[in-house]
Amino acid sequence: MKIQFRVPTQSQPLQEHKPILARVEPPPPRQVAPNPIQQQRNQDLFTPTPRTRQTQLLGGSTTFQAFTPTPTPAPMSTPMPGGTTPTRGGTLPGSVPPPGGPIIQGTQVAVTPQAPAVSPEVQAALDELNTYAPEGQAIGLALMLDAHPGTSPEAVAFRRELMAALGSDRVAQLMGQLRDKPGEGPGIARTLLSAAAESFSVEDQGKLVQALGPQVLGEALAFGVELAGSPQTPNREAAEAQLQGLSRMMGALHSLPPGSPGQAEAAAALEGIQRGEPECTPPGASVAAWIVANSGSDALRSDFANGYLEDFKTDLDSLAPEEARAVAWALGSMTQSPTGGLGPIADLPDTQRTRFLSTLAAGDAPEMLTGDNFQGAALAGVNEFLMDVARLDPAGFSNPQAAKALRFEAFQQVSLGVDGDFLDDSPGTHVALASMFAADTAGIIDASANTDEAFGNEGDKPLAKFFDHVAFRGEAGRDLATDALRKYLGVGPDQGIVDALAANKGSRDFMMNQDGNRLARNMGFVLGALFQGAGRAMQALDDEHARKTAVVDVMGSLVETALESSPVVGAYSKIKSGTGDRASVDAVFEWLGNKFAGDVTASKDAVTTLSGAIIEKAWAPFFGNTFLTGADPQEVTALFGEINMGVANADGRVGEPNINIGGSYIPR
Repeated sequence: MKIQFRVPTQSQPLQEHKPILARVEPPPPRQVAPNPIQQQRNQDLFTPTPRTRQTQLLGGSTTFQAFTPTPTPAPMSTPMPGGTTPTRGGTLPGSVPPPGGPIIQGTQVAVTPQAPAVSPEVQAALDELNTYAPEGQAIGLALMLDAHPGTSPEAVAFRRELMAALGSDRVAQLMGQLRDKPGEGPGIARTLLSAAAESFSVEDQGKLVQALGPQVLGEALAFGVELAGSPQTPNREAAEAQLQGLSRMMGALHSLPPGSPGQAEAAAALEGIQRGEPECTPPGASVAAWIVANSGSDALRSDFANGYLEDFKTDLDSLAPEEARAVAWALGSMTQSPTGGLGPIADLPDTQRTRFLSTLAAGDAPEMLTGDNFQGAALAGVNEFLMDVARLDPAGFSNPQAAKALRFEAFQQVSLGVDGDFLDDSPGTHVALASMFAADTAGIIDASANTDEAFGNEGDKPLAKFFDHVAFRGEAGRDLATDALRKYLGVGPDQGIVDALAANKGSRDFMMNQDGNRLARNMGFVLGALFQGAGRAMQALDDEHARKTAVVDVMGSLVETALESSPVVGAYSKIKSGTGDRASVDAVFEWLGNKFAGDVTASKDAVTTLSGAIIEKAWAPFFGNTFLTGADPQEVTALFGEINMGVANADGRVGEPNINIGGSYIPR
């Protein structure tokens, strides 16, 4: 569960090379009233206040406001995205520090002609910073940066000019002071690192991280993620943007040559967060996954995921549900991999792959005990991984069969866990499941019905639960699911398995030698699972209009040809186009009830009966006179027996089935 180190774990101390500065007598002190920044400084430095959870997260003062880092042109050196090459050096009243040199209190030095000029506003800030005691200059700089928040050109220019005037070495020295400020340190560090990310090269950012150390860096990142995930955080969007920028800094540091300054500290900080250090409300693995997913570095994402997977391969019990989802979150955020980050999961042996996916879909969800925004980010990250599974192309993997199995296993396990505490029937999860079903409808149905394979051990449960929650109860994935099922069966202009079965009239050669037996079984199995899903959903839906809408949308798709030549074709067309209203649904539902069940009531039991009637009678046009002409009665009987065997397998009962294709039984 650790990121693989590519760098020494022992950081090297920052070496400063300070030229000797001329010293002169300071001018007599002036008696002036403190300005607002001085007042804030005095309050934060010298006024003790109780430490609440919020003040600790904010870095010791609720007055700190995060600014939003702004992307800038890349520097000549190796930058992180959004960095720029700094101009070092600056002029302070009474001193002219060299690039990266210190601010010396109460001294006056002749101005060097080579020193670059700064704007009056930045010069005033440098003057003010020079009035702070040495141990307070880090917080003073943070206050000045926080006084210019946002993405306006003026605010960005001020922050960059101020940081450039100080130089990365000088800011690194201030960062080192934060190791001794356990209360204020993390909040100040976030402010200074954010300004550094838009002002300094990645190499110079590494110097700052090295000076700060892994403990304070870890606290700055972890507490920042927690703040960004809570809707109660003031200026939450700005806090989130700030942490996204710092996450990109972590990704950029990871991509530097091994041994670069700051790399070991960044890796150690992330590993500490994974272990739950510092303690946050979200699990450490989830906090770290947030950072990694936003890092912009596929290398960091891959190393993060593989750290957990290597432990998992040797001990299947080592991976907690939130850790499996952290792995999925990281892999789902990869952008450059030809397999979408799915390779490490597809390459797992069958038993391990199944265990990983079942752990991912487990109901235990400590991530959901956090702020709403963090919950949403964690769920979106996992759903993006599931969408990658839906979109995968088996041909792009070293083992195409394993990739195809990954999609089916993900469909099974996520369907079973779709209503758990984590996935919670989210629209994104429904769309991902429907997309998997649409991508390989025939493969998923065949593997589900094949009870002599490992994939068939769950019987119809995943497929029936998929229809129950995704097709009937939910709406986000309903159209995808029903359209895929309609095409698979052959409703409308599409040629499907029912067309093939009817055309071959159950002939012995077709059934035995051309997969006819399997197609007949699969037809019965999917229709049995559909009926089971419909029955469970109809009993769970308390709203009558919701029940009517589900029947019209799902069951109506099975008899679409009949609807399109019915008196309610106009209402049905509106529903299909997304413009149908309550009256349209009522009209189509009444037509379906009259035609297939002789009952237009919409009670839970009535709509269950109607669902079974539609599933049975929808295939009458396929098995009419044309089908019977020239057919062998024994072969026809055998065909229907094969279909109903699949129905019975899906139904899971002994005795009369809930539906009987080719017969007259309708459940009452």
